[in-house]
Amino acid sequence: MRFLYPNILWCLFALAIPIIIHLFNFRRHKIVYFSNTATLKTIEQENAKTKKLKYIIALIMRMLFVAALVFAFAYPYNPDQKLKTDDADNLVAVYIDNSMSMQSQSSEISLIEDARASARKIVSNISPSQRFVLLTNSRQPDNEYPMNQDEMLMSIDAMQTESSPMSINVLYENLQMIMRRNGFKSASLFMYSDFQDNMMNLDGIVADSAIQIVAMPLKSDYQQNIYIDTVWLSSPILQKDLANEINVRVVNESSKEIKGLPVNFEIDGKAVAFNTIDVPANGRNDISMQFILNENGKGSVSINDFPITFDDAYNFTLNVRPVIKIVELSTDNGVSAIQTLFSKDSLFNYTRIDPRRIDQQYLSDCQLIIIDGDDIVNETMMQSIFDLAKEGCSVVLLPSESSENFESSKFSEDTLSINAIASQHPFFDDIFVSIPENADLPKVYKHVQINKSRFNNSLSLISLQNGTSFFTLSKIGAGNVFAFASKFDKNWTNFTENSLFVPIMYKIAMLGGQVNRLSYTVGVDKELSVNDLTAFSEGDIRIRDVENTFEMIPMVELRNNRALIRLYDELPGTGFYTINHGDEVLATTAWNDSRLESKMKFFDREEVDKLLKDKGLNVLAVMKADDIRSNNVMEMMVRRSMMWKSFIIMALCALLIEILVLRFWK
Repeated sequence: MRFLYPNILWCLFALAIPIIIHLFNFRRHKIVYFSNTATLKTIEQENAKTKKLKYIIALIMRMLFVAALVFAFAYPYNPDQKLKTDDADNLVAVYIDNSMSMQSQSSEISLIEDARASARKIVSNISPSQRFVLLTNSRQPDNEYPMNQDEMLMSIDAMQTESSPMSINVLYENLQMIMRRNGFKSASLFMYSDFQDNMMNLDGIVADSAIQIVAMPLKSDYQQNIYIDTVWLSSPILQKDLANEINVRVVNESSKEIKGLPVNFEIDGKAVAFNTIDVPANGRNDISMQFILNENGKGSVSINDFPITFDDAYNFTLNVRPVIKIVELSTDNGVSAIQTLFSKDSLFNYTRIDPRRIDQQYLSDCQLIIIDGDDIVNETMMQSIFDLAKEGCSVVLLPSESSENFESSKFSEDTLSINAIASQHPFFDDIFVSIPENADLPKVYKHVQINKSRFNNSLSLISLQNGTSFFTLSKIGAGNVFAFASKFDKNWTNFTENSLFVPIMYKIAMLGGQVNRLSYTVGVDKELSVNDLTAFSEGDIRIRDVENTFEMIPMVELRNNRALIRLYDELPGTGFYTINHGDEVLATTAWNDSRLESKMKFFDREEVDKLLKDKGLNVLAVMKADDIRSNNVMEMMVRRSMMWKSFIIMALCALLIEILVLRFWK
């Protein structure tokens, strides 16, 4: 046991006061005259020993009372629970959660500024001989090398306030790595965070008793939030000068219903649409707004919600779809139904090629590949086509009476009708609203059973009367593989003459790969894909913000005639960034913050303490808000020791026993 204020122990000399009182017994005696004192002498002789024991017990209780008070005011604490901030082999690590949720208000300043001010006090009160590291979600390499006190204070002041959140297990492992790399035997970790639900992941953490943890939970005065969760297009394909529809989802993280919340929609900074939305308490609601796009643009949807504003806007790019390239691999020289459908439409660039005479490189930038009888394609080409599907291309497989993707042994010439359509599947969302009971559905005269075992997640979209699948969808990577149980031939089915044929084939073509993403998430998405490789042959690819205040040279990997761009570092913030080759802009991308931080769910002091200790971590203290703002946080942490309360209780008990002894011991 040690004491925070050991000088107060000099007050133990006050123990001499009750001893002096006991020895000299300054009580004055009153003389009483009796005619016969024989009886009184007998009583005095009988009670002398009892009185002496009574006064000794009272003396002990008085001394215990004084000693307990002195120990209590000296603030005793367990030395094992003291920070090792005076040890040369100890590393002082300060973690400041600089995620977006820390921009919320605490009293009169933001949580991030509250944490910054307290961290400065801690560093200033520690011996300058100590070594420091500043840990943030940004993972700045310069901050993770041991610094002196002045460098640490400068790093705290220069810390940026925008970054994606980091889970506790990643933070802990990072500190362990820094300790090993620099040869420190122990570390003291001060954690400043609002301890939002999304960061409280301790899976796989390996506890290290040499790492002392002092948690500093910061609580916002605003525990409610309204934010834009996501944005999506009703149709994934935007066509020039045609009406399009944007959908916006607004979430209300509060116990109060929101009515008439304004939602603004802009393209390239110009207002396009405006609407209002009602959002139930602790719920969400969707709203749609129409627009017409003449050329590619930068879109933004926004609301107003103070003080948490980082999630009040959602950025996205709107790109008019270029001509869709369709290749039909077929050995048939006749005019096919697919050729009739696509060849005269200016939206499509249709080509039919004999697979025995094709260069596989020609397929690399296709949006749709149709294989008319998959036995005409060798296994090598088929695997290459499936690799393209993983990158986002759509593939349609039509059967033959002998093929690997269909069970030819189950070839049937029974005439059947289509019996069931999975109309609730998103594939059919914009094809029809409902199917009439007497709808004229296609008939099938020949069919084979689709081999679903080739793909792990094949789903039947249209089924026949006998329960077998007529049309299936398999998701592989970013693309889709569609399979039909019949060839598009009049001897096999009349599907091509049915009203379902055109919208289904158009939908398959529109879902073809290489559709630009609406937006990306800062700190989450690390890869971007660009289709045009003409600029990549010479390299010199750069990512810039639209104001040309930021530039990054990314890593570029060429794959299947597409460029995969890898970001080795986080972008500085949300907004629009261009992919450039010299002064030429190859593509524009939109970036938003993760909406995980928009959810108002936080862990309180007790929950943080229990969660960390349940994992076996060496938690010295989980501080209160008032303690965090103290001028000497380490002193306040020692003050949190409960041992002084035990001495106060001991003093009160001693005083009570003394009163009882003197009052009732006759």
